[in-house]
Amino acid sequence: MGNRSNRTRILAFSLLSMILFPAVVVQAEVSMENSFMQVMVNPEDGRIAIKSRKTEQVSVVDARLFRKTASAKVAAISDPKWGAGSEILVEHEDGSRSSLRLFSGSPFLRIHTSVHNSAGEPLVVKSLEILDMNVSLDGQKLMSYGTGGLRDPSSKQGSYSFHAFVNGDTRAGLVSGYLTHDRGVGVFLPGAASSTSRPETCTLKTQIDFGRFQVDPGKTRGTDTLLVGFFDDARLGLEAYADSVAAHYDVRLKPRPNVYCTWYHAGASSEEKIAQNTEFAATHLRPYGLNVMQIDDKWQAILPKDFKHEGRIQTTGPIKVFVDTQGNYPEGMAYTAQKIASHGMVAGIWFMPFAGNFRNPYFDPEIFAKNADGTPFHDSRWSGTCLDASNPKAQTFLRQRVKRIYDWGYRYFKIDGMHTGMPSNNIYVHTAYRDQNFGKSVLHDPNTTHIEAYRTGLNILREAAPDVFVLGCNVSQNMMCMGPAFDLIDGMRIGPDNGGAGGGSWGAVTKGAWHGTNLYFLNGRVWYNDPDPVYVRPSNPIDYARWMCSWLAVAGGMHTSSEQYAGLPAERLDLLRRCLPGHDLPARPVDLFETDKPRIWHVEDGRLHLVGLFNWKNNDAEEIVYDMDKLGLDKSITYAAFDYWENKFVEPVKGTLKQTLPGGTCRILAMRPRADHPQLLSTSRHITQGLIDVLDERWDAGAGTLSGKSRVVGNDPYELRIALPAAGSWKVLQVSAEGAAIKLAEQNGGGVRVLIDAAESREVSWRIKFQ
Repeated sequence: MGNRSNRTRILAFSLLSMILFPAVVVQAEVSMENSFMQVMVNPEDGRIAIKSRKTEQVSVVDARLFRKTASAKVAAISDPKWGAGSEILVEHEDGSRSSLRLFSGSPFLRIHTSVHNSAGEPLVVKSLEILDMNVSLDGQKLMSYGTGGLRDPSSKQGSYSFHAFVNGDTRAGLVSGYLTHDRGVGVFLPGAASSTSRPETCTLKTQIDFGRFQVDPGKTRGTDTLLVGFFDDARLGLEAYADSVAAHYDVRLKPRPNVYCTWYHAGASSEEKIAQNTEFAATHLRPYGLNVMQIDDKWQAILPKDFKHEGRIQTTGPIKVFVDTQGNYPEGMAYTAQKIASHGMVAGIWFMPFAGNFRNPYFDPEIFAKNADGTPFHDSRWSGTCLDASNPKAQTFLRQRVKRIYDWGYRYFKIDGMHTGMPSNNIYVHTAYRDQNFGKSVLHDPNTTHIEAYRTGLNILREAAPDVFVLGCNVSQNMMCMGPAFDLIDGMRIGPDNGGAGGGSWGAVTKGAWHGTNLYFLNGRVWYNDPDPVYVRPSNPIDYARWMCSWLAVAGGMHTSSEQYAGLPAERLDLLRRCLPGHDLPARPVDLFETDKPRIWHVEDGRLHLVGLFNWKNNDAEEIVYDMDKLGLDKSITYAAFDYWENKFVEPVKGTLKQTLPGGTCRILAMRPRADHPQLLSTSRHITQGLIDVLDERWDAGAGTLSGKSRVVGNDPYELRIALPAAGSWKVLQVSAEGAAIKLAEQNGGGVRVLIDAAESREVSWRIKFQ
């Protein structure tokens, strides 16, 4: 019902109550709606009901806000970013407020809470419950999906920043997420219903963890904004959540980097070795997209040189001074940055901006957060002593530290130990919500929350290094780092180190893919997901290396490798070329809500469908049988298909995709609806088979000519794989290309192969005439 009718009904009801019962004022239910949902608030008991207008099966019943309600009223609103909408403003008995907003073009309800302090002394809040919900899906079983992956709600596994209740068969569900993390960390605590009469109903408690949120006497202070929405396909809801975050913060992503990292084969490497690797990479991998050479931990000097603790020179763990260099870079870090840049590559470096060591007299102890007894707050693991970015002295120190590294010439930062910026403990490896007594450290400014301090530190870093690509490392140390970094970093390591057993163990092979899948919807929207390196070295079995490279290529994550490239066998080096660079298309795990380890990915560009199939078991074969409609393709259509790793045209697919994958393997299929004319199905340039290199393709029926344009790499033979129609007899009469050699390599009933060879990297226009 509209806003005007609501106001009229409420006014009439109130007047009648005053006449008949002058001592009692009863306020009627207040409601608002848009094309996506209807929201109803009962001011008497504070209960909220939310109903979807598109996914009618899903509803939120008996939801309650964080404080007892005193009154509620509805009004029309307008926002410069979100447009026209409606707001129910709920006044609570303690003077706090909850704003519930719907905008006409948004599928989410927005809930913003402001806390009022009517007492005579400061009010300090550690955590604040925002909304408790009961979620129902018309009797269907729901699964819980969050930062810890797919789980049964009875596991009560909490999540950070976002959460979804979904039905695995239909994908319908409710998606919640925190639009902002400016004051605190948004968390979700799901559970199964306590009532046996409605076992399909799940509970969801949403709250904000601040560490320490202080409201001074007589003041009102805003918190963060929660989103709630219903979706026929909750994957689209997760993506809409990420799009909303990007829109709110006006995220403008930098170009995606493709990175070499020293850590997993050489630690910090050395001046000589990285110079050799840079020269080799500039010739053999830069034409394919590799463009960053990043130095990792232990490049930095220890100051003062005689600093000891417990009788030992402190050389273990990440060193926190970052003045210049140890003996492995004798000419200094600026010299190496210049050498890297001279080869047309970007110099990158690892450091921990928000950490120090209180035992080292190099540091002013005033710049650190404190324990309750006034001693410096020091992480119990390797992360060190945490800077307090609410302190002006720490802000000055941080700015000088970052600018020093920036002035050396580094334009790619890998910043580690991010949790030290909100001073807190490292609880690595960490995915699901954990109550960790966040806020036990004491900040210089009591009115600054730990999250505000963290974002202040990140903002200082961005100001001191304005054109640097910043990679956060990593959320697995403490998931509180994730949401509050939205808008302030360009990429995020979304999982732990994957270099176990030299990157050759099956757990190392799949680790990054699991973490990257769970947060796939952030990739390319809020930041780029970095799952850690792919390993192509001979110690990693070839099928394992192909699995890693294929998942990265299809999912579109940030490309990182860690090898001394000149030492790789040619076929192993070629694996890196075939997953460079990363694509920028939306990629989606198909069976995200059916299994904790999704086996099927789909990405398309309007011309080509790419389907990636992954067996997560390294010893057992996996049979994948999947309905094409559910895959996102039309089951009534026959699709031509090409298998990248088998390098062959395979049987056309219709109705159901059926594939059996041996243990530890993957299959990457290029698919297009069969046509009545020849069409380009696959290319050899990249695992994605044309998504990054095919710029144009056209069929001229009158001339019998297939033509197109491709971006090719110099001296890298480039093969076009052309599918032929099922009917008729087709024969290549002539092939031609501008600025490159071209020849017919093979033609048979299954398809045609044409080979292009250009002397330099360029765009090549090609034509193939058929009879």
